[in-house]
Amino acid sequence: MIRLGKPVQLLEWGHGTNTTNQIWTVFAEGSIEGKPRTTDGVTDVVIAINGKFDKKNGADDYVKIMQQGEGMTPASQQWGEVAMGTLSKIDSASGKTLVHIALRGATKLGKLVK
Repeated sequence: MIRLGKPVQLLEWGHGTNTTNQIWTVFAEGSIEGKPRTTDGVTDVVIAINGKFDKKNGADDYVKIMQQGEGMTPASQQWGEVAMGTLSKIDSASGKTLVHIALRGATKLGKLVK
């Protein structure tokens, strides 16, 4: 479940040819901007990232969204995968970098649980 009020990490698949360099690595951190919208079964999540957009593997546009205490680690401080999608747009016209991620699978959205 994606918690709207929690910070997120974005991970990319490594560019390489073996298991040493083909791993998921963090390339951005930020927060979800607004409420995600669903159109024709595709949910568009907009993430305002802190710092600059630094994705190294341009050949693969798949992105994992991670949140702390989610996924299979509900009571810990570990980061867990909450969704996986593709980059659909990167917008930096508003002064901050907004990353749009298209989620084609079923997506459950929830509020921040304290």
